[in-house]
Amino acid sequence: MKRKNLSLIFCLITAMLLAACGGKEPEPTQTPEVIEPVVEEPQASPLETCAMNIDMPGPSAYPPVYCDDFENPDTVTMPLGEDENKWGKMTLDVYNGKYTARVEVKRDNALRLSIPIQDVRDFIIQVDGRLASHSGHPYHYWGFFFKADAEFENYYYFMVDNNQYYYFVLVRGDNLTNLINGRKSEDLNPLDEGNFITVVCSGDTYSFYINGTYQEEFSDNRLLTGAVGLYSEMRKDTTLDWEFDNLVVYAQ
Repeated sequence: MKRKNLSLIFCLITAMLLAACGGKEPEPTQTPEVIEPVVEEPQASPLETCAMNIDMPGPSAYPPVYCDDFENPDTVTMPLGEDENKWGKMTLDVYNGKYTARVEVKRDNALRLSIPIQDVRDFIIQVDGRLASHSGHPYHYWGFFFKADAEFENYYYFMVDNNQYYYFVLVRGDNLTNLINGRKSEDLNPLDEGNFITVVCSGDTYSFYINGTYQEEFSDNRLLTGAVGLYSEMRKDTTLDWEFDNLVVYAQ
């Protein structure tokens, strides 16, 4: 008697469950669609964008730390204005997308225009440069200085001249050491036609490029770090107009 009652109750419960479910197994619920978060690509900074638009001899191992194409005079951080002393007169300006330096010298002199970054060790520096006009002495140089101390007593410079020669020099106080003393390069254009010059420093080794073509390298470890900038040498009673463009520095 007890077995029959249990069987009846079990059957009743089963019938109730089937009725509640429509008499069939419940259908599985649909897997909800997974919505992936939108990840925006990082936007290049104005500095990176400027550097990407300037041709280099090869890829840089260092990040850009300075770049200017001089299209916007309001954002230029290179030195601007006029200066006059017993050595002569200098006017620095931005005109037609170029950084310009007009120099009138009464005595032999050197022009050093610092880029606003400090304590550079390993670097790549490049600029387009052109001698727009000149009068007076026929011999001219231009290029870069680097690893300069605050007083400009110690520094290196690399420069090219209007006879298709390039030079690498160490300055220590009143002493000049010619590390590369006048090497002729067929890759060098006349200064009034324009050239782009590149210097690469890795540790104590310096590599030099003229118009994208490798020239040579030289190792020297006497100066380790310092300022970098544009460099020019001029002879007395001379007036020069320099134009510079696409100035970029990669460094770490």
